[in-house]
Amino acid sequence: MADQTQVIVTSGATAHSVQVHHHDIPELRADGETPASAAVNLAQDLARELDGVADDRRRELFERAHADVEAFIKSCP
Repeated sequence: MADQTQVIVTSGATAHSVQVHHHDIPELRADGETPASAAVNLAQDLARELDGVADDRRRELFERAHADVEAFIKSCP
């Protein structure tokens, strides 16, 4: 079950941007003009990372994080 509360939104590099990351994968961050656009960028990054994950346990982590980010995107106005 996806948990959108695992997506963390912080201030971005500029006054007009935000940065998002997943609670369990803080090293992977994405920027955007809005939380939704930053989350879309993060979802794309997570999908790319999934292609290179060899370890099943790490794959599960990335799949869960991707689902959480997708749920966050759907909840944004």
